[in-house]
Amino acid sequence: MMHDPPLRDYDLLKSLEVFASVADTGSMTAAAGRLRITQSAISQQIKILELDYGAPLFYRDVRPLRLTPAGLVLLNRAHALLTNAREMRTDVRQAAAGKLQHLRIAILSTFARQLAPAIVQASKSKQLAVDNLTITRGMALNHALDLANRDIDVAWTSDSFIEAPHVERLTLVRETYLLVTPRGYGRFSSDLRDLASRLPLLRYSMRTQSGMRIESHLRRLRLGFAGSPIFEASIDLVDAIACGHGWSIVTPSQLFDVLGRNIEIDARPLPGVRLTRTLGLVWRNGEMQDTMQVLAALCETTLREESVPRLLAEMPELAGHFEVLSPAKD
Repeated sequence: MMHDPPLRDYDLLKSLEVFASVADTGSMTAAAGRLRITQSAISQQIKILELDYGAPLFYRDVRPLRLTPAGLVLLNRAHALLTNAREMRTDVRQAAAGKLQHLRIAILSTFARQLAPAIVQASKSKQLAVDNLTITRGMALNHALDLANRDIDVAWTSDSFIEAPHVERLTLVRETYLLVTPRGYGRFSSDLRDLASRLPLLRYSMRTQSGMRIESHLRRLRLGFAGSPIFEASIDLVDAIACGHGWSIVTPSQLFDVLGRNIEIDARPLPGVRLTRTLGLVWRNGEMQDTMQVLAALCETTLREESVPRLLAEMPELAGHFEVLSPAKD
């Protein structure tokens, strides 16, 4: 059986708006009044859709008009498409005016308490020109997928994106991994094997970027420690160290959440080869350039003027191991 080819020369969004109005009101007359066009124009738009989709959309022998199964499917899709079109129009206009409707930020958990309050305040004061703000916590390994899927707009994350071609990055922090032990065990830190013979290594999960980086570092040193307890959250790992359950390798920022608790730990440089990482903002290539500059400056100021002084006041031995950088595009 031959079928007519789909129509190409009509305004789909306009026709869907008419269709949705008829479905909502149950009457072509009522829809015409709502949209301020003639009833014949309404009828013509519905016929165009029915011809293009090859199915009746309404049962016309009942009042009010009732959707056919095909009409029900189209209505569900039409509402979503019309909503997206309206939001797109608003987003484009606001972007042209230098303002975003919605900014979704994912922040590494260890930095969330440091950065989130300042970001919220900047949004309220309009320093950060966004209407709506969503802040979520997350791990670096999730951020690439979330950005690609447009589940987030920007991530404060570690340097796991350094080779990704579809993102831009501003580096704002460089920090050194440290050996962290229960207080009083520092005298054994010159030899990790000796330390491991006295206390177990507490590891980060391999689901974390730090877990993979530390494991790679230990393999390079030809060190293997079997049967190690595994953690995903830094605060849980550091608490376990303070309770005397083991030692670990962490960064200064991974100690942020225990500041102010007078926790019983010692931190010092790793023996031998240094292990470092960088952190910063990552977003999709070519988007939100002005907003990212404002956000980067805000993060830099917050870390430099609030986080670093607080960190060094409680743990002065960390001087030089956590460095805030002026925003540098990679």
